[in-house]
Amino acid sequence: MATASIQSAILLLSILTFLGPYLQTTKLCSCIDDRKVGCHSIERLALLDFKKGVEDNTNRLSSWRLDNEDCCKWQGVGCNNITGYVEELDLNSANDPTQLRGGISPSLAQLKHLKYLDLSGNSFDSIPDQFIGSIKELRYLDLSWNCFQGRIPSHLGNLSNLHYLGLSRTCFSVQELRFLSHLTSLEYLDLSRLDLSKTGESLQYINMLNSLSKLHLSKCQLSSFPLFTNFTTTLSVLDLSGNDFDDSISLSLSNFRKLEVLDLSHNNFRGPIFKAILNFTSLLSLDLTGNGIQVPIPKAIGQMTSLRTLNLGENDLIGPIPDVLGNLTSLEFLYLDTNHLEGPIPLSFGGLCKLKKLYLSTNNISGEIIEFMNGISLCRPNSLEILELGYTKLTGNLPYSIGNLRGLKSLFLDHTSMNGTIPKSLGQLSKLEELDLSLNAWDGELSDDHFANLKKLEILYITFDKTPPEPLVFNLSPNWVCPFTKLIDLDLTNCQLGPLFPSWVRNLNQLDTLFLENVGISDKIPDWFATLYPSLEVLDLSNNQISGKVPLELKHGLKSTNIATLNLNGNLFSGTIPLNINETMPNLSFLSLSNNLLEGGIPSSICNLKQLAVLSLSSNNLSGELPQECLVDSKSLEHLDLSNNYLSGEVPISIWSAPQLSILSLSKNDFSGKIPSNLKTLGPLSVIDLGENRFSGNLPMWMGKRLPNLEILRLRSNSFSGFIHEHHCLLHSLRILDLAHNGLSGTIPHCFGDFSGMATINPTNPFSVYFVGTNSHELEDQVSVWITRGIELEYNGTLTFLKCIDLSHNAFSGEIPKEITRLLGLSILNLSMNHLTGSIPEKIGHMRGLEVLDLSRNQLSGSIPPSISALNSLNHLNLSNNNLSGRIPSGNQLQTLPDPSIYTGNPELCGAPLKDCAVHPNKIHGLNHEEGEGGFTWLPFFISMTIGFVVGFWSVCGTLILNKSWRYVFFRFIDDTNDTILIFMAVRKARLARRFRLGRNHNDQHG
Repeated sequence: MATASIQSAILLLSILTFLGPYLQTTKLCSCIDDRKVGCHSIERLALLDFKKGVEDNTNRLSSWRLDNEDCCKWQGVGCNNITGYVEELDLNSANDPTQLRGGISPSLAQLKHLKYLDLSGNSFDSIPDQFIGSIKELRYLDLSWNCFQGRIPSHLGNLSNLHYLGLSRTCFSVQELRFLSHLTSLEYLDLSRLDLSKTGESLQYINMLNSLSKLHLSKCQLSSFPLFTNFTTTLSVLDLSGNDFDDSISLSLSNFRKLEVLDLSHNNFRGPIFKAILNFTSLLSLDLTGNGIQVPIPKAIGQMTSLRTLNLGENDLIGPIPDVLGNLTSLEFLYLDTNHLEGPIPLSFGGLCKLKKLYLSTNNISGEIIEFMNGISLCRPNSLEILELGYTKLTGNLPYSIGNLRGLKSLFLDHTSMNGTIPKSLGQLSKLEELDLSLNAWDGELSDDHFANLKKLEILYITFDKTPPEPLVFNLSPNWVCPFTKLIDLDLTNCQLGPLFPSWVRNLNQLDTLFLENVGISDKIPDWFATLYPSLEVLDLSNNQISGKVPLELKHGLKSTNIATLNLNGNLFSGTIPLNINETMPNLSFLSLSNNLLEGGIPSSICNLKQLAVLSLSSNNLSGELPQECLVDSKSLEHLDLSNNYLSGEVPISIWSAPQLSILSLSKNDFSGKIPSNLKTLGPLSVIDLGENRFSGNLPMWMGKRLPNLEILRLRSNSFSGFIHEHHCLLHSLRILDLAHNGLSGTIPHCFGDFSGMATINPTNPFSVYFVGTNSHELEDQVSVWITRGIELEYNGTLTFLKCIDLSHNAFSGEIPKEITRLLGLSILNLSMNHLTGSIPEKIGHMRGLEVLDLSRNQLSGSIPPSISALNSLNHLNLSNNNLSGRIPSGNQLQTLPDPSIYTGNPELCGAPLKDCAVHPNKIHGLNHEEGEGGFTWLPFFISMTIGFVVGFWSVCGTLILNKSWRYVFFRFIDDTNDTILIFMAVRKARLARRFRLGRNHNDQHG
């Protein structure tokens, strides 16, 4: 019995001896409460001294008080329950907005037994060098996400017991890493976001960390990587993302065969890197995002069967998606988005039943979506939570099997070629939070069943580029109550919801954005609308037929004061603009009330909206003068459109002085006055449209130097006078210059050829033209009116590519400068109704982009240059009422312009479509038969030409008539040449069409 007791005692002593170190390091655990020891006074005072040097705006350290004696109970402090010494100080604020600021007091050096110190995620700016090296018991140190001044403390090397060191984004200046050589117990090292580009060979000190298992060197501005050898068998995590590495570091990586996590994202790898990592069969996660890799996905990747995460997104991968990816049955996250992958989605993907996230968007993958969907939906249980297939070429109907993906939280099928009806099984996805079916070719109806169980939905986008021939109709029950009351974003642009205002939106009290553009509503906004949406930030009801007063004048005003975007463009709203708009919507940055029936003046309340960036009130019946000091405090104003109203008086100086103004459109009003010098301070200006007003004075000479970004200058139909100066030619970015219908005189400067913005046929950075569109911050193309032949022509092309000069209806004299023919991209040239003399420039045919050319009602003379027939894009020509003479050129595009009126008023012109050119005995084309201009004798010339023609004709044609074999070869050559030309033209046309489509798709995706 005694022996048994002794043995039991020995066993208990052995257990206590083994667990002793662990019990001592236990932070807040104790089995014997009555023996618990409180914190030591010297450590309590050290902590209070630390608190004095810290700025704690949120009272996070409120428990740190002198009267609260037990510091072990203070927030963030952990003590050993047996000794009472402070062993842990955790003030991490990485996921907490309550940041601490200031310097770290050296008093913390009194915490001699501290083993765990986490100060990450704060705003500390200084740390005493000797202090940090004196806490030699430290095993865990995290200073990440602060911004310390100076270099990394060299005394860090004293912490030989350190297992974890986090210094990421600490702003330290790093010249060398010698201190690492002493941290032989280190297992985790994070130097991310420190500039290590100047450390040179001292990176080799990392090689001395024999126990290292996790190494993070993300965004360290590194371009070379040492050949580490000492921890190749222990390293499990390596993060080299966001550097400047290329494929040359493949050899350095090849040693790490035990890696489980490898992040090489956002470097400069191109393809060979695959060879270095395909043998890492232990990898659980591989990230090569954003490298520009330009090769197919290697089939050998199918051997990495341990992978759970594979991220190859945002590269330039080509070719099909290999079937072998279906072998990676442990995959949970697969990112292949934003590449150039093509072909169908492999059927083998149906076996990836552990997949939680699948990103294939922004690729050229094609094929019927039904095959993939039916395969992946067979998984039981189905783990898929996120499915992104947007911006692809997938076709066909969305299958009923979509309803089997019951775990889906996000479904993005936007911008594809899918069509047909949307299945009702969609309503079975009860966990769905995000749904985007935009920009497809859906038709049919959406009923209650489509949304039956979508109670968790937060984002719903079903939009169309424009109203389809058969719009998608929301055919919901009159008393339908939508289940997705947590919806945050709703966009149903160009669907059919009307004609009544949809009552079901009444339940969406958490909306941030609401887009109901062009949804067929021809109703008034109901009273209840203004009492809802306390968090609404974006409201777009544009392009409907909504009548009544604007929502601001409803009974209670809109409940939300957070609205930043309000777009009511293109409706039937009437009455006046609310006087209290700055009070009900003080945060407005985008306001469009254009194309309505509003009347009265512009109230000063609009002028007091200090955050306005876009204001469009065009095409209403607004009248009166603008308030003085209007928008004087709107430092953010970029776009102002008051065009097509009845506004009058002088424009306030405050508008001419808005510092960020880029687009100014005041056309079609009754404004007067001169262009003030304040405008010269508006460097960002790209559009000035003052057309159809009563502005006067000279064109300011400073415009050329002070407005370098100006692309559109439209001053037509005003009372400007004076000259165009050479300084105006400094507007190199100019694409549209419209000064028509003014009193300008003088000559057209030769430097017009310097308008480089008009010199290129295909603009590399087309400007999004300046009319406020229907979406919140979208600027759409506007049809412009150009005057020619005394009538108005609508230009139906997009202004994005339009380049125009219109100087018509002025008093310009002198010759047309030949330099103007350097403007190869010019679409419209209208110089009609001036006093221009001289001849049409000989190289006019070089301006291949011309679609409209009007030189009528001048005093031009001489012949029409033959090169004019090379203007293959020309669809409107007017040369009437000049003094032109000779034969009208023929051929090519001129054959499509048979109207004789475009040449009338030129008595000496002849040839189609005017009268034939008869050879007069004494004149040929207006020249004497004996002697032409410059004394040239014409009779011998014509005799020689006739003889030469006869000899040449019979030399060639006679031989072909007499020799059958030669005749066969000749006509075979003609046929082959003809075929070659036709094939070349067809291929060229197809390439241009494809380039146009690609350009349009690119703009759609990034516009």
